[in-house]
This record gives sequence, C-alpha cells and structure tokens, in this order.
Amino acid sequence: MLDEPKREFPDWRSYSQEELDAQYNQNSLVADSSAFKQRKIAESERARAELDCILDVSYGPTLSEVLDIFPAPTKGAPINIFIHGGAWKSGHKDEVAFPAPVFHAAGANFVAVNFDLVPDVLLEEQIRQCRAAIAWVYRNAGTFGGDPNRVYVSGHSSGGHVTGVMAITDWEGVYGLPADTVKGAAPISGMFDLAPVIRSWRNSYLKLDEERADALSAIRHIPEAKISMVLAYGSNELTEFQRQSCDFARAWRAAGQECRLIEVPGKHHFEMGAGFGDAQNPVTQAIFDQMSL
Repeated sequence: MLDEPKREFPDWRSYSQEELDAQYNQNSLVADSSAFKQRKIAESERARAELDCILDVSYGPTLSEVLDIFPAPTKGAPINIFIHGGAWKSGHKDEVAFPAPVFHAAGANFVAVNFDLVPDVLLEEQIRQCRAAIAWVYRNAGTFGGDPNRVYVSGHSSGGHVTGVMAITDWEGVYGLPADTVKGAAPISGMFDLAPVIRSWRNSYLKLDEERADALSAIRHIPEAKISMVLAYGSNELTEFQRQSCDFARAWRAAGQECRLIEVPGKHHFEMGAGFGDAQNPVTQAIFDQMSL
C-alpha cells in the first residue's frame, strides 16, 4: 500500500503517438481479456439467482436507464453503487452483479447501474445518466431498505473515470440534494485527466475537444464537500493508468480531502476489475473500511 507514489512517472507529452496509443490500450499488455469478461458474466448470473434482487428498475426516460438492486440483509444499511467499465463504449449492468454477494455478506446494499454507451450518446449524456441514477438511489433508498445518508460509488476503468466525475458533481445546485450526497468514492484503475486520453486513439470515438475534456476531468474540479476517496491500481497495469491514480491522489489530498491510495502487487487491469468480487482483496477491504462495514 502506498501513502504517496514512490517513483516519478514519465510526462505523457514525452510519448510518441504510438506509445501514447499503447498506454491507453489495455490489450497492449493483456492480449486476451475475454476470459475475465466471461467469468464476470457467469458470476453475475449466479448472484442474481442466489440473492434477493430487484431487477431492471427504471431511473430515467430511456430504455438503457435501468439499475439492479441487491438489498442488504438488514434495513438501514449503506449503499454501494457500481459503475461498469468498458472504455465508455461497451459493458452492461448484467455483467457486473458479481460483487453483490460480497457486499451483501458485508451488510451493504449493492446497486449495478446501466446506461447508454458512447458513441451512441456523447460522454456527457452517459455521465448525466449515471448522475441521475445516483439521485434516484438517494431519493428512493427507503424503498429497498437503504440509508440515503450513506451512499458510496465505485467503478473500474472507464467506470472509474465516471466515478471520479460523480465525486465532483454539484448535487446541491443541479439536483437539490445535499452537497455530500456521495459520501465516498472508489474509482479503480481510472482516468482523471482526459487531456492525454483525447490525444490517443480513444478520441476516435469519444470525439472530445479540450474544453469538454477539461470539464470531464475530475482532477481539475475537486469539490469543497468532504468526500472520502479510495484509489487503486495494479503494479502490472499500464504506466499511464498508474500515473493517473497517483496524480489524482496527490491532488485530492492537496485540496484537504481524505484519500487512500493502494497499489496491488502483481495485478493487471482486468484482474483489478475482477477483484471487486473478492472479499479478501485489499481494494474491497478498503471500500468496506470507507463504508464503515
């Protein structure tokens, strides 16, 4: 575990175009990630079969704006809302129910969020939908036994990016909710500065300009509301994904915010995502600590 990064990272501007593109392509280190996806799908199917759950709950006007709720065993329990990854352009809530048994056993509600994908919608719309999902959970927590005053958000990869943006949301000004509606966030293996991302191959489908990328970069808009942060990456991840988390941790702490930064030895990007389903995983344990479980 790291309190501060122990080494300096290359400036992303020093990379050639080919190198920068590789830094934002997880398959440049892990050639075949399909086994991880298939395991998540199978474990998610098992979770829905074995746990009480409320499926396909609408939180917005589009067909994609639905979520699954896995209620905690006791009423008044905290809530963890999970935002899936998939490079903003793939993935589905049905693939990410697999952490539900672990959170259920720890005494928490677990919510898997679905949303429209890029490039069918702009990234801003995807983020709007995720914000709407959190607002819905806050306002309707009592219907499934959750505590609206203990809402936490987690996500992996592009879901980590979106989770970071959830943490900087103006809940009071836009939704009329408490400024600290999200009490804590855990964006794992995420991206918090989109400046290098939009200069990589990923902008062929994100189609962001600098102004929009700046607005969607959590590192540049740290809020005054106190929100605890758990950040983590694997030691076998791409250098840029490690740097992004380390830089964000420094910025979050510099703003007077609480942040726990974890480096998980020997894990690559896809193993970090799978770790949400492991109760003994140090990241899962840190999220439980954050939620006071």
